[in-house]
Amino acid sequence: MKKNLVFLLFSFFCAALAFDACTKDVPPSNPYDALDDGNVKAVDTLERNGIAAIHRDIVFPKCAKPGCHDGHFEPDFRTVESTYSTLVYAVIKKNNGAKSFRYRVVPDSSAKSVFYERLNNCCFVNTNDRMPQDNIGQALPDDDLLRIKTWIDEGAKDIFKVRPAAPNGYPAFPWWGAYDSKFPAQWNSINADSNRIGKKGDQPVLIAVNTTFTLIPWLSDDKTSVAALTNSRLLLSYMKDDFSAPVKTIVPVKQIYDKKAFWLCTVSTAGLLTDTVVYMRYYCNDGDHAQDAEFPNNAAPSWAKTYWSLYIKP
Repeated sequence: MKKNLVFLLFSFFCAALAFDACTKDVPPSNPYDALDDGNVKAVDTLERNGIAAIHRDIVFPKCAKPGCHDGHFEPDFRTVESTYSTLVYAVIKKNNGAKSFRYRVVPDSSAKSVFYERLNNCCFVNTNDRMPQDNIGQALPDDDLLRIKTWIDEGAKDIFKVRPAAPNGYPAFPWWGAYDSKFPAQWNSINADSNRIGKKGDQPVLIAVNTTFTLIPWLSDDKTSVAALTNSRLLLSYMKDDFSAPVKTIVPVKQIYDKKAFWLCTVSTAGLLTDTVVYMRYYCNDGDHAQDAEFPNNAAPSWAKTYWSLYIKP
């Protein structure tokens, strides 16, 4: 009985192996086999006149060439981010003779954007200095120029379609002039490099005691006119980084000359220590900041502080 049962089970096992060996595995069906992609076309998800598409199609392939706008100098067209940050409200370094421009790109105004001007004008500063320059590449086609113009005139939005806010920095006044005649008469500069210690531009101006001169800071602001600046004053101190107790405080007078505003400081060296360096700092406010602008401040490099200084001769 046991032998018959063992034989029966063995026979069943052999039959199962034989059946399995004679059959083939059937692969599962592929759901994509029936897909007809003959008419499927790639869809460009970038807005044609947006900065991302303009970077991809125009400025990167045509302007970010080796030795050009590839990060060696601004504007930097290597990435969308660097393109945007070095164009929109970026202060220019080269201007035309009429000083017509301030920023590379001014949202809503291609006419005020030096970037667009440089792409169209053959002779912005020098002959044949249109971008791309003739000796480097061909002028951009009209369609490219129209796309750039449209992007600017529609607000120069970023990749998230956000319109940028206009900058509002502190007033700037890194340079000053000192003259020994009354404004606006013919000036004779007393702070030229030839009048400085060692005849170097970053050294104190040599000036005699009991001398009166006119000092003019060359002011600018990104929103407020120079004429509308407030709280202007010039402080003199024997301490390079301490103006808490100035030896003199001079309140400037505003004057308009040739339709431009100037703040004139009448400085007298009477009473100042001789053979001594006197440091100067100028302050003003544009009405948009709680704290007055100060130049040079304590964080300024040492040369800037000595540039704003006098050496009183006996």
